[in-house]
Amino acid sequence: MLLKGVRVLELSQFLAGPYAGMILGDLGAEVIKIEPPGLRQIADGGLNSDDFVVLATCRNKKSIVLNFKEPEGKEIFYDLVKKADVVLDNYRPGVLERLGFDYENLKSINKQIISCSITGFGSTGPYKDRPAFDLILQAMSGGMSITGNPPPARSGLSISDCVGGMWAAQGVVAALYSREKTGAGNKVEVALLDGQVALLYARVPAFFHMGNVTGGPDIPRPTYRAYKTKDGHLVIAAIGGERFWPGLCRALGREELATDPRFESVSKRGENGDELNSIIEEIMLGKRTEEWIERLVNEGVPAGPVNTIDKVLSDPQVLHQQMVIPVDWVQGDTIWLAGNPIKVSGMEQIFESPPNIGQHTEEVMYQLLGYSDTKIAELQTRQII
Repeated sequence: MLLKGVRVLELSQFLAGPYAGMILGDLGAEVIKIEPPGLRQIADGGLNSDDFVVLATCRNKKSIVLNFKEPEGKEIFYDLVKKADVVLDNYRPGVLERLGFDYENLKSINKQIISCSITGFGSTGPYKDRPAFDLILQAMSGGMSITGNPPPARSGLSISDCVGGMWAAQGVVAALYSREKTGAGNKVEVALLDGQVALLYARVPAFFHMGNVTGGPDIPRPTYRAYKTKDGHLVIAAIGGERFWPGLCRALGREELATDPRFESVSKRGENGDELNSIIEEIMLGKRTEEWIERLVNEGVPAGPVNTIDKVLSDPQVLHQQMVIPVDWVQGDTIWLAGNPIKVSGMEQIFESPPNIGQHTEEVMYQLLGYSDTKIAELQTRQII
């Protein structure tokens, strides 16, 4: 495993922080998730939507309970910092300082520690104290203004949290690499808004050079869009000049369209996009999605079905790539999780069950910190752990 030997202390809730910790755990890091008493409980009566977020992001982690309201709880955390490589959190700005867990304090305990903080808007600036949720970030980053027809529309995926978690994991790995050269730790900060604005990679220069602020959903793009079929929907991505246009016409059974003066060039197809859309829409309704995909692929035209979640999870390519993984859950059932998209030669993919809250508290206290049975029992009695 690529990060074997790296120990991460995760102080995070919701999605962005746990997602970053999940990535690091998937790559082999020992991730110890530290939670306050009673915060996360999965009900015996069944799972709800919040439980699935916990199950999905807590794999390959250990769970311990620490009560930071008591001084002894903080002292235990400091003992853990001495033996850790990374502290990962997604607290709001100021919380770490109030707890005494800010980077300067941690560095005084372990000069090689890497502190990675994920916030909504950053630790400084006019918005630093605002609460941040995925919907708000998708809106403020401009993403919703270029999504949907008509916009604004939210993506059905929690993009800001997941992308923020990816940036954080990348920052941690880079800091670990730097530490190998310098011997010094570092402070890594990721703002979820920044992660979303970074996705505007091409739109930033387009705005400053052309004044373009739209995503183009109002512009007809008949060879780059979704179409309704006899039994569902598919998408066609026949863009890039004239390369795919003749093959698309053959797949549609309308070869004459390739030389039709109205559609003979990219610019003409744009000018007459509504008319071409109508033609393709009518043709597409005549066959099932699978039939169209076969015809289009045979002609070399990029196309794919608009899958519902159940279709994705049974897709032969998805299964071949081991992106749907069965895991034996500690509570007795088999749960299915999304796999790790990073495939590295010689690296075994390991997926350990999401733990029950506090499942590894005694193990960590005893094996990692060397606490005696008597001390552990006392801490439990006083509800410190």
